[in-house]
Amino acid sequence: MSPTPRLLRSGLLALGVSAALAFACYEVPSVRDYYACQQDAECGDGGFVCDDGVCCREKDDPVCLGRPLDGGTCLDGGSALLFFEDLDEDGFGNLTRPLYRCAPPQAVPTVTNGEDCNDNPTAGGRLFFPGAPEQCDGYDNDCDGVADDGLDGGVYYRDEDNDGFGNRALSSTFCQRPVGWVENPDDCGPANGAVHPGAREICNGLDDDCNTGTDDTPETGQPCTVAGKLGVCAEGARACVSGKDTCRQVNTPAALDTCNAKDDDCDGTTDEKPDCGGPGQFSADPSVVFGARHLDTALNGVPGGCLKDSAYANLAPADTVTGDVWTGSGATSHVFWAERDGGTWDLTRPMTTLKLFVDVSSDAGTVTNPDGGLNRWAGHRQPVVLLCGPGGFLRLVAPTPLLDSAGLETIRQVIPLPPPDAGSWVVGSNSTPDVQGVLRQVKRVEILVQPASSTGSFRADFQPDFGLP
Repeated sequence: MSPTPRLLRSGLLALGVSAALAFACYEVPSVRDYYACQQDAECGDGGFVCDDGVCCREKDDPVCLGRPLDGGTCLDGGSALLFFEDLDEDGFGNLTRPLYRCAPPQAVPTVTNGEDCNDNPTAGGRLFFPGAPEQCDGYDNDCDGVADDGLDGGVYYRDEDNDGFGNRALSSTFCQRPVGWVENPDDCGPANGAVHPGAREICNGLDDDCNTGTDDTPETGQPCTVAGKLGVCAEGARACVSGKDTCRQVNTPAALDTCNAKDDDCDGTTDEKPDCGGPGQFSADPSVVFGARHLDTALNGVPGGCLKDSAYANLAPADTVTGDVWTGSGATSHVFWAERDGGTWDLTRPMTTLKLFVDVSSDAGTVTNPDGGLNRWAGHRQPVVLLCGPGGFLRLVAPTPLLDSAGLETIRQVIPLPPPDAGSWVVGSNSTPDVQGVLRQVKRVEILVQPASSTGSFRADFQPDFGLP
């Protein structure tokens, strides 16, 4: 049986003490337990050197078994072998710590290769050696000169402003995401943490949400009120202009104030006359023009449309209008009109009425009514009222004739617009079906009459209240 290391070291220690007696000038250094050493300086003078952790002499007692002699030969004449420290005992040695020994060292772990790239056991040395599994730690675990090779987890982008989105221009491949790097490269403001996909767009001249649209804020187009404007002109839509939240005016003043509960012409008054509801008195409104025509046919109160611009030729003598007095003669139909000189009237306002206030007289010949009375007017319901506009016309007819005698006719009719189904006036045949469409744009009011005789004349004196109160 071979001696144990303890007995071997004890024997060597005894030899060392004997040798010290032979050299009176040599003082054996102090030791603990065995006469152990790690370097030559620990073995004192007298030719002692440190060989494999024990003080010995290269050519004398106690002889050094592992240390090669001068020239590199061993005691048995053989050549020394090269060993490398393997402090982390992973089977691979430290190339920078070579040991030439005649026998395998016992005091320090060694191997015969120097291929380890980290032999420090306190710095994770066991994880570093040729063929070791590569760890995602930024180091070269398998000692091939490349860190984290074979563990490329993906491409990441530098997130300089820590908003969770990276800079496409700064990319790199890592085995796992490092701090300060992200997978999303869509940051359009890499130096501004408030600018990134999904951020709230604000009015600042920037594309905050990275959707390629600048200042397309959620408030864009939302209703707002334009300062200093009236009516529909105060209606605005929010917009971002040069980085400033602005209320843009969306309406311009309309030419007419229609009946829609809005101030269309932006003058501070809603649904005002005459645009909405017409003029209360035609004769008092400077925009109203009066006129009349003598037609070449007897329509018997049933025209196919409005008559002012019809193809019926004027007859002589022509009708005349002086102020608001209409005169004419002849047995065919005659038409008088009160027309807006530019624009139309919206007569859809509730409770709108036409006051047909006129005194009519005639000196023409007479005919006999069915009841035996004399009449200067043709035998149909008249006068007929026509409402004319770009949307068509309405023919309004009284239930019974108002011109039915030979004397002065005082007509005081208040006509609802439109006439109710059970009213005294009705919408007659040939009228445009869209009654409200006609009432919304009335250009002209026409009055149609037809004398019974071609001899004599008639006079219609319209009263001041003739109008649309």
